[in-house]
Amino acid sequence: MKLQPVLDILDEGLRLYRRGFVGFLLIVAIWLIPMLIGIGLTIGTAQFWEPAVTLLVALIWFVLLAVLAVYVVGVMSRATLTIQQEGRVNVRRSLAVHPFRLAGMGCYGFVYYLISNLFISSISMIIFCSFYLLTILLLSLGFLVADMTGPFGEAIAMMVVVVLVIFVILFYGLALALGGTTYSSLIYGLQPFVQERLGFGAAIERSINLTFYRTGYTLLAFLLSSVVFAVLAITVTIAIGVLLPLPLLMALGEESSIAQVGSALAWLVGLMVIIPPMPIWMVLLYQRNLACYLGTDLVERIAAAGRAGEEGAR
Repeated sequence: MKLQPVLDILDEGLRLYRRGFVGFLLIVAIWLIPMLIGIGLTIGTAQFWEPAVTLLVALIWFVLLAVLAVYVVGVMSRATLTIQQEGRVNVRRSLAVHPFRLAGMGCYGFVYYLISNLFISSISMIIFCSFYLLTILLLSLGFLVADMTGPFGEAIAMMVVVVLVIFVILFYGLALALGGTTYSSLIYGLQPFVQERLGFGAAIERSINLTFYRTGYTLLAFLLSSVVFAVLAITVTIAIGVLLPLPLLMALGEESSIAQVGSALAWLVGLMVIIPPMPIWMVLLYQRNLACYLGTDLVERIAAAGRAGEEGAR
């Protein structure tokens, strides 16, 4: 299994993001407005109304949040297509998702998420149980050696503890990667509704076929994109959400309302910056797999080889 094609997709996606940075941020900002309104209404309801009313508002908001999440996936995917075709993000065209198309994406996305989340959770549980048993075995062995051989055994026990700490870090990273795989696969699975003019049934069939097409390569792309996305998310949120408002907090103090608003805005900007890369990567991955699935890449390679042969003959 080659890693380079996946790295090429990640690199190309970041280049597209950099080229349309302002347009992508504008789309995320437009998407965040109803989210902030919904959060504000929920908080206000919790302060002035009974718990039953608050629960009802929170439930309605949860449903709307799921619809908005599917909508932003479609919008980000369409924005990626427009920047490929026109060299810039066409915000107006990207936002124009047909309501029936959105409804189909929402219904299928809900089922797809449940199934993929169940599958990923089962894998995570198997890994967790294996790790738990290995941890108990290594700890028992380490303390047994420590009791039997004195100082030398204590040193061995400390080495076992260090190895366990490393295992915990690796396991935590793997758990994050598997969790991110659920969302990357969901975005990928919704691409037929965005990139192709197919009916509801045909779009579902294409999604299933392309999800299990080149399974190893696609799964590697899901995992690697999730890992890179997690690293970017941590880096960006620390750089923007923590370091950017730090001078304001130091100058005005943590109790200052202006400093608190500045810190909240910095975290919001960090969230806006980190959202677009994953949909861009999944659009590119789907395009690559679709080209291989339909054989269009083979036609292009044959045509390119023919042109190269003609130029060589001249």
